[in-house]
Amino acid sequence: MRAGSRAADEQSALALFLELLHIDSPSGGEQRAARFCAAWLEDLGLSVDWEPVAVGDTVSANLWARAPGDSTLSPVLVCAHLDTRWAGVPDVRRRADGWIESGNDVPLGADDKAGVAAVMAGLARVVQDGRRHPPIEILFSVGEELGSAGVRASRRISSRARRALVVDAEAPVGTLAEAGYGQARLWLGYSARGEADRFSVWRTLQEAAKRIGPGLTGELVRFLSSEVGFEAELAVWFSPDVAWRIAKARYDSWLAELERSTAPREVRSDLLYPAYDVRSSPWLHDVRRRMEREATPILCARMRDGCDANWLASMGLLPVNVGVGYERAHTRAERIHETSLARLTRLLMAALSEP
Repeated sequence: MRAGSRAADEQSALALFLELLHIDSPSGGEQRAARFCAAWLEDLGLSVDWEPVAVGDTVSANLWARAPGDSTLSPVLVCAHLDTRWAGVPDVRRRADGWIESGNDVPLGADDKAGVAAVMAGLARVVQDGRRHPPIEILFSVGEELGSAGVRASRRISSRARRALVVDAEAPVGTLAEAGYGQARLWLGYSARGEADRFSVWRTLQEAAKRIGPGLTGELVRFLSSEVGFEAELAVWFSPDVAWRIAKARYDSWLAELERSTAPREVRSDLLYPAYDVRSSPWLHDVRRRMEREATPILCARMRDGCDANWLASMGLLPVNVGVGYERAHTRAERIHETSLARLTRLLMAALSEP
């Protein structure tokens, strides 16, 4: 359904979602889905723009659109991502009880096609109903499942809105993420040594994971023999209760001591996503008040897994990540209830339009 053909209603998000599910859009291969969304947004009367970015070994493009609004109001960036973690098209099944799921081995892809669909449907209602709203920047990002590659590579975000709505939380509709944990992954490679030395390194890593410092927690997730010795992988989480600069400094100091005490031949550290905290932000409380106009209970929570919101926060924006309603993301059992699309559309309309 195109927005220009008839006014969007609460079923529009569901219709859009079902269309998007039939478009394969793995990370780096999002452009068919992006063109579908671009045509829909142009039919709504919005201008669209493309921002080429690297996603892994390929070049994709973030899709931008703009809905001009009341220039006396602070602009808002609305972000959702086009890519799915797995390639392929799901065999979409709509059950009698309202749940939508996949009938084959391809996960449904509600993460984040449901978010994209709700953003478009909610935006159409705001624009076509003539509601007063701030200038709205729409970013449909690519490569989110590869460490938010599209957002991290963007050169346009910092010059645009300072407030953001990210529509991508794996949480019930009505949930707002007020803070998000950060995570780093650490890979250590060791040369062949005797069994006693190998055990000593394993024990040192286990102990080190327990004593990183306040606001950080670690886990030794893998310790295996390799062709040239043995290797280890550790995961470290950063609490949003500790300032990111301080937490990162503690991590760097801990890593330096770990290298000194275990003498690996190879070290690789990768920041998957930084921690962030918007609990004291007036923007979070404003979004909550606006959404509560829809008589839907609003819950604020912390997110354990990272997404575009974590990286937007590191760029100086104030992101509020909105629960989409999908469950069991990235698995064969992924699903979403069709009522979630309508409820999310109404909440986004409330968040983006003036009372």
